[in-house]
Amino acid sequence: MIFSDLVIPTPTKYRRAAQKADLGGIVAVHHDRPGPRTVLAFIGAWVLMSGLTLIVPGETPLLAVAPTILFFFMWLIIYVMMAGERLIVCQRGILLGSFAPFLQPYAIRYEQIIVGSVVPISGNIRRYHKQTGLPAFLSSVRIAWWSQRGVSLAGPTQAESRGHLKGGVATSHMTRGGHPWLIGTRAPAEEATAAIARAAGDAGFTELASATAMAPPRALSGIPSDTPVLLPKVMVPYGH
Repeated sequence: MIFSDLVIPTPTKYRRAAQKADLGGIVAVHHDRPGPRTVLAFIGAWVLMSGLTLIVPGETPLLAVAPTILFFFMWLIIYVMMAGERLIVCQRGILLGSFAPFLQPYAIRYEQIIVGSVVPISGNIRRYHKQTGLPAFLSSVRIAWWSQRGVSLAGPTQAESRGHLKGGVATSHMTRGGHPWLIGTRAPAEEATAAIARAAGDAGFTELASATAMAPPRALSGIPSDTPVLLPKVMVPYGH
């Protein structure tokens, strides 16, 4: 039995996204949910904002309580939206991005990923923008302030990825620098890259599988000159 035959049980929304993108069964799921300290920060913000409204309470009990309820749902929605990030390894590609309500992930097939670009980031992942010179708000960079580790790769643009999720044709396999992708993982990033390597190998992409399996974990330095070694094949702004 090959690794990618070991399809794991997952929520329906994950399976639907994989089926829609024709990526086959799901073999691994990684998330980057906020840790306890971040959750406490959300609760603290809610308590603080609610407390400020009680300094000058409303004229009726309902008006006094209403802001507290409103702030609760506001912070809950923010938390749900930010905690929905996933990296899902499938038999024929990966899904990455948010599975929060009203959002859809990106779909990248293994033939769209540049060989040698899939690497595990074991630390200092928030230095990514300083390292690469890329804009702070880039939809293919899926990390938050609590992210510590993750997976970097180079591949198709966001538009190409979205097009395939909608049933378009995948781009041909690229051999030079490609569009940057970064996704945070709560578990050690090498677990995610190992799953990608095994699934890619089972799908017949032996070069991608071999290069990914041999990529060692690395911590980002924030020094632009280190980028070709730390984030191979990722296209960065000229002169950075």
